Amino acid sequence: MFQERCGNTAIGYLLSHRLKVACDLLTHTGMNLNEIARASGFEYDTYLIKQFKAKKGISPTKYRNITRSSLRPSSR
Repeated sequence: MFQERCGNTAIGYLLSHRLKVACDLLTHTGMNLNEIARASGFEYDTYLIKQFKAKKGISPTKYRNITRSSLRPSSR
């Protein structure tokens, strides 16, 4: 029933939500990966890293570097 309404399993939806929270924290905070893992609902940072790479195609650290550099104002 959940999958019919949301187009995803409950576990898949939960994982997507946790990764979205992790992305926001990576971009906007200085928290380390263990803190981000806990704050976004992952018990271990290693599991966050594994799932992040599988779904996003890059490591959380690389994602942080890319998103933060795009937020910096360009020097002209």
